[in-house]
Amino acid sequence: MDTHKPKPWHGVRDATGGDMLTIPSRRISRRLALAAALAVAPAAAAAAQTDDARASAEAALRAFLHAFENDDLPTMEASFAPDATGFNPVVASAKGSGPLDFETLRRKPGMPPAMRALVESSLKTGDGPPYRKLDPKDLLVQTDGQMALCTFHLEAPTNLARRTIVLIRRAGAWKILHIHASNAQA
Repeated sequence: MDTHKPKPWHGVRDATGGDMLTIPSRRISRRLALAAALAVAPAAAAAAQTDDARASAEAALRAFLHAFENDDLPTMEASFAPDATGFNPVVASAKGSGPLDFETLRRKPGMPPAMRALVESSLKTGDGPPYRKLDPKDLLVQTDGQMALCTFHLEAPTNLARRTIVLIRRAGAWKILHIHASNAQA
């Protein structure tokens, strides 16, 4: 009894002398297999770069949030690109809070003034650090080239704080290019 079974893959030569692999019911040239692998390699490399970009953008965002928790104003300021813009948060409430001052709601350069005021206030009166807990929920980081779009929300018993932060990678470092905040109260 012959216990030797033919291997499903064994090398043979094609008519031009090139290597062939025999697969049950089909043949694939090793050159074709190599070409296919090389064609897939850039896509795999791009996916790895996207994952690396996403991870590094998220790390930059979390470093900023950590600085904000600790009211580390110099680190927070350094997290913003020189041409950054932002919107101060407005509280949308079903109860209403009177007329809005639209000027305070317009886009401002740099770190949002309300964020800076909160830090300066808690540095004078708060116990800490940390002065607040920022735990981003449903964090989504989407990257495309040198840009990253980060969306998340912060939860408290009576409000939902929604955040959108646009990061840009310059000289290898992620910086905040735009920050948008909106809050809803129960």
